Amino acid sequence: MRHLSAYKNFGRHPAHRCAMLRNMVMNLVEHGRIRTTIQKAKAAKPLAEKLITLGKKGTPHHRRLAITELGSTTAAKRAVRKLFSELKERFASRAGGYTRILRLPTTIRQAKADLPRGKKFNRSKYYGTRLGDNATLVLWELCEATVTPREKPPKQRRAKKVKPKAPAAEKKPAEQKPAAEAAPAAEQKPAAQKPAEQAAPAAEEKTVVGSAPPAQPPAEPKA
Repeated sequence: MRHLSAYKNFGRHPAHRCAMLRNMVMNLVEHGRIRTTIQKAKAAKPLAEKLITLGKKGTPHHRRLAITELGSTTAAKRAVRKLFSELKERFASRAGGYTRILRLPTTIRQAKADLPRGKKFNRSKYYGTRLGDNATLVLWELCEATVTPREKPPKQRRAKKVKPKAPAAEKKPAEQKPAAEAAPAAEQKPAAQKPAEQAAPAAEEKTVVGSAPPAQPPAEPKA
């Protein structure tokens, strides 16, 4: 039975549903146009119309009522300030119907025919179906609104880090260092052999002295 279900809850709890509608209205007031599903746009439209009516009245009491609906966050206060200043003057001569829902093309053929072409225009943002669940998308915007696109800061490309390469001339001395160290070692080897050479003549002298006995004086003749 469909009792006590006068509105669509979107599969959310009441607090979550109210927060979603509140955020949609604040984004609409700030940007002038948003893209959403047709069910959400139809659910949030009465709340937006009510808040614009409060803004047109412009009394402190109605300002408090608007803050009660949107909350006391920084974004909510910014939206209330715009409702009671800019939108109040814009819709002063309009007696209702402050927002409108525009259908978007749902096929590629319609998109090519209806949407403009150009390098700066991204047509994928204005297709009438959502990627994934194929939900119907619409544009929900303020009437008599001047939509100004956001200015994107220019992207700064990061320079690639190039590792410094060592020149070939610096590697050669490093390779020759072991040979240069080995040269002094080779020069020191004859110095180590000097004691052996000095010992060789001493040994020869010993052998010469040992081989020749000492000279004896001549014997005297016997009488």
